[in-house]
Amino acid sequence: MFSTPTHSLTSAVLAQGAALARELAARLCADNAGSAPCGALHGIWPQLRLLQLAADPDRHGAFYQAALGACAAAVQSPRVLISGCADFGMLATTIAACRAPAAPLAATVIDLCPTPLLLCEWYGTVTGVPVRTAQADARTFADPRPFDVICVHSLLTYYALAGRRQLVANWARLLRPGGAVVTVTRLQPTAEVVIESVAERDARAQLFAELAVRRWRESGERGAADDFRARAHRFAANQRGHAVGSEAEVRNLFEDAGFTLTRFDVRQCAGASGARNQINGAARSGLYAEIVAVRQ
Repeated sequence: MFSTPTHSLTSAVLAQGAALARELAARLCADNAGSAPCGALHGIWPQLRLLQLAADPDRHGAFYQAALGACAAAVQSPRVLISGCADFGMLATTIAACRAPAAPLAATVIDLCPTPLLLCEWYGTVTGVPVRTAQADARTFADPRPFDVICVHSLLTYYALAGRRQLVANWARLLRPGGAVVTVTRLQPTAEVVIESVAERDARAQLFAELAVRRWRESGERGAADDFRARAHRFAANQRGHAVGSEAEVRNLFEDAGFTLTRFDVRQCAGASGARNQINGAARSGLYAEIVAVRQ
């Protein structure tokens, strides 16, 4: 059996969230802006987190705890924006790091899809933390009041370079002077563009699905394995991403938008799905940059 998960959330809460995510995704997820149906991601994400197969914030828990905690300690009642999410995981990490009796957290969550927003509202109710949500594109979202902190996990890989520049520039507009972006991104310094055939993509998705089913069974789940295999395959087949290259590329991205990097740690992170698995969002092995960028 694989190792016991070290989640910031209890397994019971994740299991409840997984059931809710599947129900919400079936009703609410749609094809956003011509992309693959987001329900393939949102409907299974909390379950993949339970199985340690998702690249979630818990893989960088110590970084987020320290960075977000320091940002929150510097401001009374910090205004925090979670700039995109797959479920309530980033919200849970933020609440754990920032909430204190003397500094109540004011959290806003945005995403293109209503499913993760409703999951965040549900988690806010579970924890007693008011959560404001808005269905919006992180590249164009606007708010009349500046934020103290923007936090997100692995969002940069979902955009090509032009989209990444637009996203980081908007983060600068949304923050007060001295406010910070706290984020993590995977680096692929030697990434090459590989054009896969449909058969190759399907084979890769099938390998991920079999791994997911094996872990699902090892976790003690009892249910329809074929249904879970199909959902895991759909997730893997529909995930798309863009390689973020060198450290210099990421530094330039933030500095060109008016940020000062106060923390830029690159570390090797092990993942259950291995290093060669190119499924965006899977818990892959590789280099990850942990970033704190302060708006000048």
